[in-house]
Amino acid sequence: MPNAPLVDVSGLTKTFGADTPQALTVLDDLSMQVAPGEIVAVMGESGSGKSTLLHILGGLDRPTRGTVRIGERDVFAMDDETLSTFRNQTIGFVFQFHHLLPEFSALENVTMPARIQGQSQHKANDRAQALLDLLELADRAGQSPSTLSGGEKQRVAIARALMNEPELVLLDEPTGNLDARTAAPIHDEIETLRRETGQTFVLVTHTPALAAVADRVLRLEHGQLHPISLDEHAA
Repeated sequence: MPNAPLVDVSGLTKTFGADTPQALTVLDDLSMQVAPGEIVAVMGESGSGKSTLLHILGGLDRPTRGTVRIGERDVFAMDDETLSTFRNQTIGFVFQFHHLLPEFSALENVTMPARIQGQSQHKANDRAQALLDLLELADRAGQSPSTLSGGEKQRVAIARALMNEPELVLLDEPTGNLDARTAAPIHDEIETLRRETGQTFVLVTHTPALAAVADRVLRLEHGQLHPISLDEHAA
């Protein structure tokens, strides 16, 4: 790659129930690199380990073996407290279910990562409003999640993931809970966000329409990643 990778994974192995007869290895000596500003999609069958891979990339789970480097940092060389701070500052997460806090407005939900980081309310509110504007939700800032559509809730979740200007954004089936019509604008917005923010995205999806926004598509099978075209996936 022309640039040093933002994400550099080497020898990644994850075994559940190690040292038991029921041991299950879902990631097996896996390696991958993601360049700064790249969108990479990971596809594969249910249970193949896609979400496990994403959780390890984000430091939410630890591997059995192997290393994950994000920028200059070895993710699993950090202690839990340092890793928590690094995750808050460097990585944004979007999950299939938005996990918005129902007692707070859309704007307040978006500000949460910044408030955890210790930013002032005024600065956090300004940043959150700018993100909601970018995602065409300016008029929904004061609304509670219960009044938002499914697509709007997921766009609020994307804004929240971008709040601290993370270098890396991880998306786990971000439109998997939405119908095709509702999901389509979010697919477009991911491309727009990469273009306007320069951030790096790794997304897990079953949906070819979402994978189509990626620069590369990888298939996770038997614990390994393989480059594919969407035509191959359809076949």
